[in-house]
Parts: sequence; structure tokens; C-alpha cells
Amino acid sequence: MKFIFLVIISFVAYSSFSQNTTRFSQFNFAQGVNNPSALALDGDFMVDLIMRHQWLGVDGAPTTIALNGQYALNNDNAVGFNYFYDKIGAQEFHSFNGQYAYRVRFSADRYLALGASIGIDNRVIIFTGSELNDPNDPAFSTAGAYSRVFFNAGVGLFYNSPNFYFGASIPKLFQNTRIGNEKGFQPPRWHYYGTLGGYIPVGSKFTFNPHLQLKLTMNAPISADLILRNTFVNRFSIVVGYRTEQSLIAGVDFLISQNFRLGYSFNYDIGPLSKVKGMSNELYLGFAFPYNSDRYNFGKRRYISKKGGYKKDYKKTYHRKRSRRGRKYGRDTRYRGGKYR
Repeated sequence: MKFIFLVIISFVAYSSFSQNTTRFSQFNFAQGVNNPSALALDGDFMVDLIMRHQWLGVDGAPTTIALNGQYALNNDNAVGFNYFYDKIGAQEFHSFNGQYAYRVRFSADRYLALGASIGIDNRVIIFTGSELNDPNDPAFSTAGAYSRVFFNAGVGLFYNSPNFYFGASIPKLFQNTRIGNEKGFQPPRWHYYGTLGGYIPVGSKFTFNPHLQLKLTMNAPISADLILRNTFVNRFSIVVGYRTEQSLIAGVDFLISQNFRLGYSFNYDIGPLSKVKGMSNELYLGFAFPYNSDRYNFGKRRYISKKGGYKKDYKKTYHRKRSRRGRKYGRDTRYRGGKYR
């Protein structure tokens, strides 16, 4: 039964090979994976790594890895690098993308980011080594492997504030498939992602973080994940949720230090295929230098000082000092040769 189920899933994946974007249960941590505008949200320099293995116990079941590095150049600009790997059965998918986000600020801690990504996709199908009823089947014995590299790009927007955020993105603007003519720029076949969430303080040591993510595709039902994250003393969280594919979500995450976050989540299927699919596991590793762990003060950017502590935005401090010196020496003073003149 498990083998038949995997064959069916592999066929569906092959037929829809033109688009391959995955949802994670801990997507609220690593939103830059599928949205190029959601970069450096909780730190000035960040790295997010998510590893997901689905359908525990099924040979050839999907394994997905996403790595997203992000850096805030300043208050208004951020860049990132995104790597995505997905494997199911004989199929493999690799994606490499550079990302850029520009922030339109409404205040010190509220902005709308517009982002874009550009990169390449590598799609691979390895026929050799496949288990066949007829080992001499010419359709497979001569095929060997299929490997192609394609150009791709994505766009997104993201609104961020201390207590509320939402985003929308199209991770892949171009469709690339092995068979047929369904290639290139085809808006009707786009995959749309949406996120919505907030931070609700309940007392001084507890924060409630509901998070909703949606995925919309032509000729397919809306896919959604509802995540209810409960954070204690701003360091330890317990997560419960539900996925519309009839799957329960549960997990934990820890802010181990100012620079390191660890999370684990699993999905347990409760639908008609629960005995076949079993459980899916997901591990998250996050690094930041440093994390702006106080969510309600994240707009006050902090940097590591030479002594290992934290200081406020050096640019604001520099301009403030220069302004004070200008007032002291007069409005028409100029800074030349290391002195005000």
C-alpha cells in the first residue's frame, strides 16, 4: 500500500514539475524562504535553516531543505541568498536565488518592504536504479537521467510592525517542465503565498503569536496552515496548529542565546491516508547577530560593540553627535581635515 501511494504521489509531482514550492510548519521564522521582501526581520544578519522529512517510514518520501541568509544593509535595504532542495523518489530539485528588499518606512518600527529575487533552478530525474517489473524496459534503460537548468525569479511584499505583520509573494514567476509546452512566463499557473500574523502580549511574561499562511494555485483547493505559538518569557514557545490537508501540528522552539534559536515541529495526519503517510518531522536552526529578542522594541536596531555588548544604531548616533557639534560651532560650520571649521 505504501509503495502504491508513493507511486501516485510521484506521478502527480512529475506532472506538476513546472512548480515546486513547499510549505513549512515553522514558516513564521523563515518567511524569506518564499518571500524575498521578508528579510532580516528579527536581526541585522540572519541565517535560517529548515529541514523537513515527510511520511516517516515510506521509502522515497519527500525530503526538503531550505537555507536563507539575510543581511540588513541599513534601515531601508536588505539582501539575501536562498537555497532550496527537494527530493521525492527519483526526482530532485535545486534552487539558488539572490534576494533584495527595499523598505518604505512609515515610522521607526513600521515599514512596507518590496522585494524581488533572481536565480536558477536545477531539475533532475534519475531513472537508473529504479525498481522495475521489467529490468529490460527500454523506456528506462536508455533514458539514464534528466537534468536541466532554468532561469527563474520571484516577487513579494511584506508589512512589518511591532504587533502585526502580513505578506504576499509569488516565489516562481517562470514555469519550467520537461514535457509539453507549458513553459516560461504564465501567470495563470503561478503559486501565490500569503501570510498574516500578530503578537498579542498577555501579561509581562507571555506572548500569543497566531500565524496564518495560505497557498493558492489554479485548479487546486486553497492550502492553509494555522499556527498558534505561545511564547513564555520571550525565550521558550509551545506551538499547536492545523493544516488543511487534515494534519495536526505541534512543536516547540527555544531562543537558546542572543544568537541561536532551535525549533522542532511535526505533522500528524488524521485523514483517510493517515496509516500510510504517518508523521512528518521538521527541524529549524536559526542564527542572528544578534536577535532583536524584544519584539516590541525591534525597531531600535542594535549592533555588537567591541566589548561584546550591544549598542544602538551607529548611524543615528553619528548624525546626532554631528548635529550637536554643528550647533556649537554655528550652522555654517563644515567638517574638514578632522576638525570643524
